[in-house]
Amino acid sequence: MRVQAHFLGRIVLFTLLLSVVASLAAFAQAYEHFIPIWPSSGIGLALLWRHGARYWPAIFLSDTALTMISGTPMLAASGNGWLEVLIMMTALRLLQHWQVRTSLPDVRQFFRFVAALLVASSLAIPIYGLRVYLLFQQTPSHALALGASYFVSQSFSLLIFTPLIVAWSQQKLPYGRNRGIFLASMCVLTVACFAVLSVSPALQDRLLFLLLPIVVICSVVAGIGGASAASALLAMLLIAMAQTSASIEDTLLRSFFVLSAALTGYLLAVVFGERDRTATEMEFRARHDALTGLLNRYEFECRVHVALRDLTRPHALLYLDLDQFKLVNDTCGHLAGDDMLRQLARTIEQSLPQDAALARLGGDEFACLLPDATVDGVEGIARKLHDAVRSFEFCVDERRFTVDVSIGTTFLSPADDHSYDDVLARADVACYVAKEQGRNRTHAYNAADAAMRDRHSDIQRISQLRAGLAGGLFQLYAQRIVNIDAATTGENDYEVLLRHADPNSTMRIENVFELAQRYGLSAKIDHWVLEQTAQFLRNHSGTNLRLNVNVAATTLESEGFLEFVLALPERHGFLASQLVLEITEAVAVQNLTRAVQTLRTLSESGIAICLDDFGTGVASFGYLSDLPVSIVKIDGRFVRDLGADPAAEIVIESLTRIAALRNIRCVAEWVEDLAVIPQLRKLGVTHAQGHAIHRPAPLALVMCGLKDHASYPNDIGEPGIVASL
Repeated sequence: MRVQAHFLGRIVLFTLLLSVVASLAAFAQAYEHFIPIWPSSGIGLALLWRHGARYWPAIFLSDTALTMISGTPMLAASGNGWLEVLIMMTALRLLQHWQVRTSLPDVRQFFRFVAALLVASSLAIPIYGLRVYLLFQQTPSHALALGASYFVSQSFSLLIFTPLIVAWSQQKLPYGRNRGIFLASMCVLTVACFAVLSVSPALQDRLLFLLLPIVVICSVVAGIGGASAASALLAMLLIAMAQTSASIEDTLLRSFFVLSAALTGYLLAVVFGERDRTATEMEFRARHDALTGLLNRYEFECRVHVALRDLTRPHALLYLDLDQFKLVNDTCGHLAGDDMLRQLARTIEQSLPQDAALARLGGDEFACLLPDATVDGVEGIARKLHDAVRSFEFCVDERRFTVDVSIGTTFLSPADDHSYDDVLARADVACYVAKEQGRNRTHAYNAADAAMRDRHSDIQRISQLRAGLAGGLFQLYAQRIVNIDAATTGENDYEVLLRHADPNSTMRIENVFELAQRYGLSAKIDHWVLEQTAQFLRNHSGTNLRLNVNVAATTLESEGFLEFVLALPERHGFLASQLVLEITEAVAVQNLTRAVQTLRTLSESGIAICLDDFGTGVASFGYLSDLPVSIVKIDGRFVRDLGADPAAEIVIESLTRIAALRNIRCVAEWVEDLAVIPQLRKLGVTHAQGHAIHRPAPLALVMCGLKDHASYPNDIGEPGIVASL
């Protein structure tokens, strides 16, 4: 009952409001039934648009009552009321059907708004004309003219007063300088309206056009609200001017001026508003992560720079790295992973103080800047983050996923003279230590920790590795693969190896690849080596040279790798058969499902596939039939033990027989003594490589017919670790 009473009270209130406004507009009657502006129509549509179609009785009652007061019989007056309801409801349904928002955010929605009002108002031409023709015995032409005048009145009213009510119910005064300009412009426009009324009727129309620039200013600085307020003032001026001139021609001319001014103002407001929103959105996107809406790396860096310059209070930086997140991407795909990241970002954000700055640095890594931080406070926030992430569940169909988070913390003190990179590196080091110690925990940075020093050393070496690839600190070497079968000659095969350009470098090449694998740089190294190899093959495309390049497991699975390799022969102008990709047996077996299709595509293009370290896996023979390989390399440990371990001879003979049945070339690695070659040949091995055959030499010299290998260093690192691509 209370809800119903509240609804009826609103109906009465709206009816009174519309009746008062409509009665004021009656003073503008310029010619018989023609009233240029009928504000209650625009206000009525605004009420329905904002509060719902159920308030239509207010429109019917107010219009019917006012028509009866003017002397029209009740039946005829109710017809006027029903016509008003029909127009309002038609306009409302069109606005809802076209999904026009009350803020009119863009030009398309503005034109849909105008079209809806004009279509609804056009119903007045036949309906009102027919009503006048039947009730007042007017001629058809006269009745049609009155219907047209009703259409004009409705259109003007809806276009001017509907945005006025809707816009100002949602919009506040503009801020700062624009607020002052808008208020001053409205004051000037009000004074100008009174000035127009004070002059002679002959000058009024000439002065009227001088008001348009003020409407434009209001529209630009205050949007739809400013344009509608200025247009409403002009409408009031039009009503007042109608009392000084009863000419229908003058009234129509002034009405079209007001309409033109209103449409111009709205259009400018929409265009400038859309421009401002676009600029604001672009600025937001420049400073925020597109996936989660959090701050991005650039904005977070700016916040840290500001904190480093703030000498009044300490700040803490938290580095967050999610644990086991990759499982979601691998199991359900990247779309599910992105959705999970969005939800996790909200969970983390809700667990932080309001003045904290949270950013997504990339992937599943986040960073948080806490002002006025204390040791106890940071520990408490870290515990809260662990609890929030631990309790988070992500559901995909019937599967549920949970993650943990490792957190590294460090403090920015007022005396801290480090850069942003130094501060972030400290937090990253602490987070890495937290992961090394078992994950799902928080570790505070301490420069004295041995783990911290080791991590800093790794970061420095990774930096050297990146610089080495770009600055020529690495060089490609090659080791000859010879045919030990006397029946076949003329082959010119080499395996490409990565070496330091400086033989006195303190970083061993084994350590380089260990770091690259740990920090996800293997693909970058492999791409570099492949590119250099392809350039070398381009310069020797007319020869029988063939180069073997090793590929890491992560590289084989990396996005875009297949396309990159397939494009190399055409891009550099060499035969695909001149390139051989070596993969270790462990990599092939572990990732068989995903690797087979990639390897088959490469093999079909003419690029040969070599299976390295063959014989180390328990399923070597079984998987050999599934992989599209044309070369296998017998693991060097069997070759090294040949003659000393009888089992080595049995294994090699078995491997060569299986390879021969499948027409696969067999290569023996680690040949350190030429005396084993006759025995290898006897066991069915056709090719071999090792220091006894050829010591690695710079790739640039392999085509020079180099025979003296004594000048080249012997330490090439553990076989299987040396680079390739």
